[in-house]
Amino acid sequence: MLSRIANSLFWMGRYLERAEHTARYARVHYCSSLDAPLVQKKEFVMESSLNLSGLLYEYKKAHGTLEDEKVLYTITLQESNPLSIRACVNSARENARGARDSLSSELWESINRFYHYVNNYSEADLNDKGIYNFTDKVVENCAIVNGYVHKSLIHNEVWSFIHLGMHLERANQITRILIAKTNDMGKAATQKLGKVVENYQCVTLLKSAEAFDMSRTYYKAVPNYHDSLEFLILNNDFPRSICYNLTRMGRYLDRINHSKLQEKDSLEFTVGKICATLHYLTIQEIEGDVLIFLNNMLLSINKIGELIEKKYLNY
Repeated sequence: MLSRIANSLFWMGRYLERAEHTARYARVHYCSSLDAPLVQKKEFVMESSLNLSGLLYEYKKAHGTLEDEKVLYTITLQESNPLSIRACVNSARENARGARDSLSSELWESINRFYHYVNNYSEADLNDKGIYNFTDKVVENCAIVNGYVHKSLIHNEVWSFIHLGMHLERANQITRILIAKTNDMGKAATQKLGKVVENYQCVTLLKSAEAFDMSRTYYKAVPNYHDSLEFLILNNDFPRSICYNLTRMGRYLDRINHSKLQEKDSLEFTVGKICATLHYLTIQEIEGDVLIFLNNMLLSINKIGELIEKKYLNY
């Protein structure tokens, strides 16, 4: 496969996953803030949403105060923001166009419909219909595209590169969500907002990762920070945990890599080493300093991305 095609497939997967996580995080946090504990201010939620995308500094520099409509527009539809949902969907479609001959007609058409839906959605529509309507459709369209990726493509290198991008980005986004929510809980503890707010933060954390119901099923208990961390970092059977996604990446790399030799510091060696560490790690070891662990994990995920670029995608 040409590196140019592999690059387009990989980044198509990444941008679709990024759009989905941004949409879900914004929807869960904004909508849940409407009936949140009284001590939980809406500004707190807006700041958290900007933090996830790394836009807080730029937003405050441009606008100063946190206003609902401006924050939501920045995250969702702002064309000049390369991290907005619209920008991610546009980039996903452009990458899909670059690999059009490798995709099924059904997959291409689902991406194209998604692209036109997002670009026909105006700021006035967002203000009139609300954030829930837009983000719900974004998540729904991502699910449709993912379905066609799975069921309309031969499970070969094309399929593997798309999934490699998706799983790398999913691990990245879950790590970022965990960092954002850990910081939120730290602020809540500093402000002495109480146990009610901590429980609220755990619920929004799990719902942001579509993990609320499965977490309750798995632990058979009301969500708490300890269990939420363990579920989203170390559970090897839940499709949105960091461990699960990095393990899956190892499998896709095995499909793509025809050489079974794994030299020290190679891409396959690095992924395997991180996965092995996660498999034998306990949540008690992580809880010693959660933010240090999560930031180091983010660096490791970014390193994997750089190694994939270097080995397969540069052209």
